[in-house]
Amino acid sequence: MGWNHRVLEHKYENNVYYKIHEVYYDKNGIPDGYTKDGTSIESDSLEGIKWALNKMQKCLSKPVLSAENFPEEVSINPDDNE
Repeated sequence: MGWNHRVLEHKYENNVYYKIHEVYYDKNGIPDGYTKDGTSIESDSLEGIKWALNKMQKCLSKPVLSAENFPEEVSINPDDNE
């Protein structure tokens, strides 16, 4: 299962907003989960921050995904693995 950063469209009541999430893919390359919270940038090095910003910048050239297309129960919280 691979992952990358993607912009997700969220809807709350009559409002639409966008967040960058880590999106995970099944073995066929179909998006099947995303991190519960939007992505933040933190690293123990400046190079790590540059890497993350570069990956986030690349996601802006890809189609926006709708959070409504993911079942709520497959949203992934990376902290759950600790």
